[in-house]
Amino acid sequence: MNSSVNAKATLNDFQVRDGIYFPKDYEDLNSTEQKQRWDRIGKTYYGSQKIEQAEETSPLKQDYTLLTGRPGETWNKFPLNKSVDSILEIGCGYGRIPLFLSKDKNLQCQKYYGIDISEPLLRRLLKCKQEYDFFPGAEFFIICASAELLPLEDNSVDLIISNCVFMHIPEVQIRTLMVEMSRVLKPGGTFVFNHSFHNKACPSHKIHNVVRKLSPVKNAVYLKQYSADEITAMLDASGIKAKCPQYIVEPTQEYAIVPETIKGIRVPFSKAINSRLKPSSASMKETFAYGFNAYSTQLV
Repeated sequence: MNSSVNAKATLNDFQVRDGIYFPKDYEDLNSTEQKQRWDRIGKTYYGSQKIEQAEETSPLKQDYTLLTGRPGETWNKFPLNKSVDSILEIGCGYGRIPLFLSKDKNLQCQKYYGIDISEPLLRRLLKCKQEYDFFPGAEFFIICASAELLPLEDNSVDLIISNCVFMHIPEVQIRTLMVEMSRVLKPGGTFVFNHSFHNKACPSHKIHNVVRKLSPVKNAVYLKQYSADEITAMLDASGIKAKCPQYIVEPTQEYAIVPETIKGIRVPFSKAINSRLKPSSASMKETFAYGFNAYSTQLV
């Protein structure tokens, strides 16, 4: 990931176009392989473009879950009726998680900062905000940039959230990003990183790793996997305990022995096999879990 802002940059150093904050060297960012990849993915990401195609009378306009589904895992534990001054979302995409938290959990905020490298996804987030009005009354700061250096002040954010993002970021940049998140988080602030790290012990990932090594074309979307201890060590090294002393790293409730697809080809019966996995012990859960969540224990 190539940083497009320097360590002291603020939003005053960005240019606002169509409701989105762009770094002044946006052309340089646009020339990177990562930006071009995620712009391509963002155009059709999980069918989110349906919001742009729906008729005014479409049920999708009335029920956001027809577009987003309902996210699970840690988000189900999120408290009702929580109110914070500011939220920062890393890899906000088209707004799936803030939509859920606003509509189903009645989370309220005064300022929402959403950062993502994909311009198409951010434009769709603004469309979703227009249609569904999540976080009503809040100021929105939608930032198109690489996330490793954040254009926000020290101790300025109450809650940091992220969903299924860190497995797409190289380890060096994740470590830099964690330090940055620790910097901008207020003392006593909280965070939720849901399904954010792939599990290195998971048999499904081990099979994928063998396939990737043999493939002449490398998949730059899914990168390194981690153990729970490695994730905890990265969080500790970031300094986040000074702001948020109590947090947990736990395996997801999604388990896998075999990949459901290999190089885009569906593996027969894999979904049925994986869905029957019901590990009972903590060690078995850590072995077969697809990934890990990390979150502030006082929040949930």
